[in-house]
Amino acid sequence: MIEVKKLSPKRWKEYKNLRLESLRKDPTAFGSSYEEEIKLSEAEWKKRVKKTLFACYNGKTIGMIVYFFNKKEKIKHIANIFGFYVKEEYRNQGVGKKLIESALHFIMKNKAVVKISLNVNSKQKSALNLYKKYEFNIVGRLEKDLFVNG
Repeated sequence: MIEVKKLSPKRWKEYKNLRLESLRKDPTAFGSSYEEEIKLSEAEWKKRVKKTLFACYNGKTIGMIVYFFNKKEKIKHIANIFGFYVKEEYRNQGVGKKLIESALHFIMKNKAVVKISLNVNSKQKSALNLYKKYEFNIVGRLEKDLFVNG
């Protein structure tokens, strides 16, 4: 059974491995790079793991999603989703659906939020289709925002 939950900071290495895998396998899907994040300290990984939801199967981390709330007065009504990844062998099995639903559940508990923002590479067709199912709207196209492999 797939369970979505937060992990203890003690399990930061699992998060690090999953995050680095995501950056290696899907470099155009994320704003960060493998080369940047491999250099992060243990303290930074422990901090980040606290802000992430994980999909686990038989205790093994197989996916993740990050959501956060803005603290600045003018944008505190906007929540953000990023760092969404499911291991290749677990895709098309409802893992992504469970992760997005869990993130949306936690976001909607914050009554100040009226908007959820996320970015997705238009070549990530599965992600686009999933977001459309949850009524996310395309509001624009960013061009030349990421520099990956030239």
